[in-house]
Amino acid sequence: MQMEYDSIRKEQIKVATELAYSEVISYNKKNLERELQNESRQYSRQQSRTKRREEEI
Repeated sequence: MQMEYDSIRKEQIKVATELAYSEVISYNKKNLERELQNESRQYSRQQSRTKRREEEI
């Protein structure tokens, strides 16, 4: 009985660890996508500001 418990416990730890890895990867992916969108918007704003300045001149 103890051997079965130990085996199940090891599997439980393994699954919990893999789940934690998966959650971190998912969070990092969403965060990267958010950062890239922010950079893209910032670049677009800078381009439109530059274009307006050129038009004013």
